[in-house]
Amino acid sequence: MPRLSLPLALLAGLTTLVAAEPVPATIVVHTDKPGFAIPADFTGLSTEKKLMARDCFSAQNHDLIQLCRTLGPGVFRIGANNVDSTFFKRGGAPALESMQENRYVVDPRTIGPQSVDAFFDFVRAAGWKTIYGVNLGAKDPAMSADEAAYAWKVGAKEIVAIEIGNEPNLYPKGPKREGIRPGNWRYPQYKEEFTAVYDAIKAKDATIPITGPAVTKSTNWMPLFMADFKDRVALATSHVYHLSAPEADPKAQRFTSVEKLLGEKYPDDWIIKLKDATSVGVPYRVGECNTASGGGKRGVSNAFVSALWAVDFMFDVAEAGGQGVNFHGSFTANNYSPIVFDKKSSRYVAAPMYYGMLFFSRAAQGKLVATEAKGDAKLIAHSVLGDDGKLRVTLVNKDLAKPIAASVAVGGKFAKGQVLRLTAPSADATEGVTFAGAAVNADGTWAPKTTEALTLSAGTASVTLPPASAALLILE
Repeated sequence: MPRLSLPLALLAGLTTLVAAEPVPATIVVHTDKPGFAIPADFTGLSTEKKLMARDCFSAQNHDLIQLCRTLGPGVFRIGANNVDSTFFKRGGAPALESMQENRYVVDPRTIGPQSVDAFFDFVRAAGWKTIYGVNLGAKDPAMSADEAAYAWKVGAKEIVAIEIGNEPNLYPKGPKREGIRPGNWRYPQYKEEFTAVYDAIKAKDATIPITGPAVTKSTNWMPLFMADFKDRVALATSHVYHLSAPEADPKAQRFTSVEKLLGEKYPDDWIIKLKDATSVGVPYRVGECNTASGGGKRGVSNAFVSALWAVDFMFDVAEAGGQGVNFHGSFTANNYSPIVFDKKSSRYVAAPMYYGMLFFSRAAQGKLVATEAKGDAKLIAHSVLGDDGKLRVTLVNKDLAKPIAASVAVGGKFAKGQVLRLTAPSADATEGVTFAGAAVNADGTWAPKTTEALTLSAGTASVTLPPASAALLILE
């Protein structure tokens, strides 16, 4: 007889395996070996600047505001590629475009004080902070400084830093890149232009915090930037996309697939930049990232696997000492956006990746503690000890076919707990995602429905994880 596939069935609100023997794994949590305290606003979103030219941000966008509030404190970064073709004008800005026409555009847009006011009304209502991007590509320091000064005037309490430009290492023309600078434009020319905007902003108000360089992984500019600006910036940022959506060769390292996303990690493209910054005393944040460059790939970037990847990636950055992660997306459906604007209902809804961010927001409350996983299972584990004395253990099963029977040793201090599961019908599912048995509601709220009681024996908890799923153990 042919071997049966491994479907998942729902029982009492939990995902349970109906076939295959679980792979054993042992997790040892060392609560006596503390690491970094995870910043409360570690979670973040990133969007294109031209959304400020649309009827997107306002204190009346209750769905989007609530989706942010459900994640807890966070940082909303606005800028990205569109920042260098978005212009600021004190008067005469065009009327706002409709989100019904929302799409990625390259042609210029002009915004004015009304858009800036509305954006900060939104950020305040969400209870978030912002990294606010201004134009470097236009070679107009006066305009960028005017916008930065106005943003600071109306939103100083919400601004983490003003970000000057976006991915300037990609400005030069190249064989496969149109570019906005000559092919021989390099870091010295960038430094000159960045300094001109920096000085113009500081001339407006010396207290305005600045961040940069917002570069991509394919550059060695970070140590150069740190040498020149370590005493003048409040934060260092860079961008990373784990895979490449345009890559067509399935054998290529960055080919986008479910297996690749859950497979080998490639931390060198961000952790080197983190160390470049933190080694000279500058905090670092992944200012823009997602599953795959080029807008993402359907069936991967907009699927449940993106949530599992997001949980693990956020913990990796936290364990390295990063200040946070901003997942990019401009609310467009079928790509990598954590939140999507549904044109049929005119509402903002949670995409699968959002659930990974939601999971992290409940799991990352406190200080990281050393955690080791033993065995051959494709299991990832992270642990956080909270000020409330509770231990939160994150388990992610990256195996697409096999369940894992995990034995989690946490010591005799903990005697009981509960399990909150992150599940979906399959790794490539774009619907049916739940956390603790509940989906995010239409109004952006969420509350757990199904939790699983956990009793420890001799300081050890036992839990089984279905394929491609995650579990949050909250122990006390």
